[in-house]
Amino acid sequence: MPLTVRCLDAQGRPVRLSARSLGRGSNDLQALLRSAYGAVRGVPAAEPVTVSFIEGQHGQLRLEYLALGTPPCRRRLGLRGRRTRRDGCEEVATALAHAALVVGEAVESIGVLTTAGSARWAAADTPEFVDLVRDDGLVRRVPAAVRTLVEDPQTLDLFRGALTLFVADDVERLIIGRDPETPGRYHEVVLTRSPELLRFLGGEPLSSLAGADPAP
Repeated sequence: MPLTVRCLDAQGRPVRLSARSLGRGSNDLQALLRSAYGAVRGVPAAEPVTVSFIEGQHGQLRLEYLALGTPPCRRRLGLRGRRTRRDGCEEVATALAHAALVVGEAVESIGVLTTAGSARWAAADTPEFVDLVRDDGLVRRVPAAVRTLVEDPQTLDLFRGALTLFVADDVERLIIGRDPETPGRYHEVVLTRSPELLRFLGGEPLSSLAGADPAP
């Protein structure tokens, strides 16, 4: 599953990330994705997941999430005799896509929370999702797994490591593009440097959620 990442400075120019940011970011992204992937798969022996950073042109990085040790694929004949992927491979691909979505939504939610005076969680009309409601009335509906990640102190430390580029390399804006090669499905997550974000990356809690009700 490929993602594209652009890191820009205050003038909108590409920033070349340091080895420190790439190393720590890769390790902590792997840990985050493995956690989300294991929760989605729900099996004790879930396949290990890796994250690779591939430097491209114009200041872009390509992130590739890969599930190793994929179970054997059973195939069947589809329309016109074509063989299609079934069972194990499709389960892994679906779980990997959902895990990447959860981690990306969590990054975007952290950006929302660092720009909010206060925020709270609210139940959605389906248990698979939850609403993040800011004091200014902005509502974001995210997978319920995002709340679990954002409320876990150990997981938040992993997000701090994955976003260390804002501290180590003076990045002003981080732009993550999902599904870059699928027409009609491209989506960008934009995280902007701010004093609140830097305080969070320095170890402070997400203060906008300090008064939120605990998870049921």
